[in-house]
Amino acid sequence: MKHIAIFREPFYSFVINGKKTIESRWSNKKIAPFGKVNKGDELLIKKTGGKVTATAKVGRVEYFNLTPQIAHYINKTYGKEICTNYFDDWEKYASKKYCTLIWLEDVKIVKEFSVKKSNGAGWIVVKENK
Repeated sequence: MKHIAIFREPFYSFVINGKKTIESRWSNKKIAPFGKVNKGDELLIKKTGGKVTATAKVGRVEYFNLTPQIAHYINKTYGKEICTNYFDDWEKYASKKYCTLIWLEDVKIVKEFSVKKSNGAGWIVVKENK
C-alpha cells in the first residue's frame, strides 16, 4: 500500500537529510497511520503545502496505546531518531492516546509531483488499484 506522509519543517528536512529515521504520529483517536501502515509500504513524502519530493520504504512499524510511562519510554528510547528535542511542546504529544512509530528506509529524492490536497490531514492512505 502507498501513503502520503506530510511533514512540516524542520522535520521534512531532517527526513531528507537522514537525521530523522523514525517518523512518529501522535493522536487522540485511531486515525491513519495508526493500524494502517505496514512494513514494506511505500511513503510519498511532501512538505506541508508543497509537492511530493521524496519516497521512503517502511522498514518497521510499532503501535502504542499511550500512557505517560509509555510516552516517556518512546522519548527515552527513540527520541534521537524521532527528533523529539525539536517538538514544540513535548507534553502535548505525551498526553495523546495513540502513537505510531514508522522506521524510514531507503529515502530517495524524486522528481516532484502534485497530489490532491490533504484538507489538513497529515497522513493519507492511498488505495491501490488491483
